[in-house]
Amino acid sequence: QNYAVLWTSKQKLRELSGEAYQGECSLCDRIQPICSQCKRAGKACGGYHDVPAFMFRDETDKAAQRSALAKSRSAERERTTHGTALSHTSKPTRSTRDQSKNVVLSWKCNQPALVVSVPASIPTNVENQGLDFFFTQFVTEISGLDDFSFIMSSTHLLQMPKVELPLKNAAISIGLAALSNVTRDRSLLLVAREKYVSCINLVRQAVENPDQANPHLILKLILLLGLYEMVCCNPNQIDMWTIHLDGAAALLKQTPTTFGRVIKGRDTRAQMQYYYIFMVKYFLAGGDLPDDLLNFDIDMIGSCHFDDMPALGLIDILVRFMKLHSTRNDPAFDPAVSLLVAIKLDSELEEWEQALPEKWKFTIEHSDDMKHTFHGKYILYKDLWASRDLNHYFWGRLALNEFIMNLSTTLATTGCFLPNDAEQRQRSLDTVSRMAMYTCAGAASQLGTYANAIPYEPANRVPRLNIVFMLLFSLTIAGSSAAAPDEVHDWVVQKLQEIGSSMGIQRAVELIPRIRQSRAVKVQS
Repeated sequence: QNYAVLWTSKQKLRELSGEAYQGECSLCDRIQPICSQCKRAGKACGGYHDVPAFMFRDETDKAAQRSALAKSRSAERERTTHGTALSHTSKPTRSTRDQSKNVVLSWKCNQPALVVSVPASIPTNVENQGLDFFFTQFVTEISGLDDFSFIMSSTHLLQMPKVELPLKNAAISIGLAALSNVTRDRSLLLVAREKYVSCINLVRQAVENPDQANPHLILKLILLLGLYEMVCCNPNQIDMWTIHLDGAAALLKQTPTTFGRVIKGRDTRAQMQYYYIFMVKYFLAGGDLPDDLLNFDIDMIGSCHFDDMPALGLIDILVRFMKLHSTRNDPAFDPAVSLLVAIKLDSELEEWEQALPEKWKFTIEHSDDMKHTFHGKYILYKDLWASRDLNHYFWGRLALNEFIMNLSTTLATTGCFLPNDAEQRQRSLDTVSRMAMYTCAGAASQLGTYANAIPYEPANRVPRLNIVFMLLFSLTIAGSSAAAPDEVHDWVVQKLQEIGSSMGIQRAVELIPRIRQSRAVKVQS
């Protein structure tokens, strides 16, 4: 049975709750520790209620035509790319007329179910194209491994054939969705959505029965679902990826003996990445400071390797900045006191940079290649992981100094000035410009233009996913800054357009209007 998927216009995710209320699903208000819907229904709250609001209808013929079209286009692309015709073509196992009637689904709040009537067969070459695009665009390159078939059997995130099928499906969904954005071939999105739905269903089952779930698999799956949201986002759902992050956090808290043990039992590098992501979520998606940051203490992260010690110190300083920033709307907020605290935090970050070990240090290099650098500049790193941690230092210190300048302006309107106010404002302005330049020059290196910009690492130290998704965040901070030079803003906009058009990450394109609007508001204020 074939199917068609229609996204609802009101919202993409709806409640997965046990409550029945006049045949309609109300939105989950996500109140801690139990949402009001589950409380009224007398049901246990899993904390991760959301599943896509798909609506199915009988479009068997159209789906069959789209599947055939995707197949033919795939074959044509292979002939064009490789110069050889396909020797085999997948055939449906049964005809459309032999299929039973499609299942028409309706939502029932007392037992919402997401059932997909799967096509008889999906051309294998279409799935391979999704995997190929995923590995080519989003998986970290390992020096010397440029053969795709070899990569597929290497130590990457989706090593074949040992990889779990759900992770493979998630990778296919991301790859095909991104490829659809690049080629404008909507038929590829049909298969991508089918794979996405299967992954969402698996997460839903894990929420309902956490003790029976594979926590390592589910957490990886939630991460990939978040990436899918970045690839397929629209202007009204640009931060939809955070839904999955909140879901992961809820699972970790509410199932400490299963999911919670995964993070605590892993190396400190995974724990630190967890806190980095929540900082990014708070600063870009807004809202209240996440509990994970509000309750953070440096002792919560266990002993780490000597090479990772600078990252631990950086997280500690940045979390204290986030806590300070989150108080700006409190009635008792004191701009003068907060300004002094912020200046002290910036001094700590300056000392942190000056004390970096040799392995963490970086240099600005110059090139005549203006197209792939930031106006002829790129960064030469000495360690791959350090290059990623430094991204958080760049955007975090940039945001902190903008905060300092805003507080200084607020005090000036009341006639209050620090003794060295003009000097401090110039220092902050210079710091913002320098951090913005570092961000852009670092992005030029990390996007793979210069092979020598980031050193070779053993396979067991290489992050499985490349940096492009995280770069979207640091580029947004730099491009939105009113204190950064115009050339930074223009370069960021151009780079996001390139990422969207060549890699198929729609979020990169949708960020551009937000960046322009945010910068315009800051300039006016």
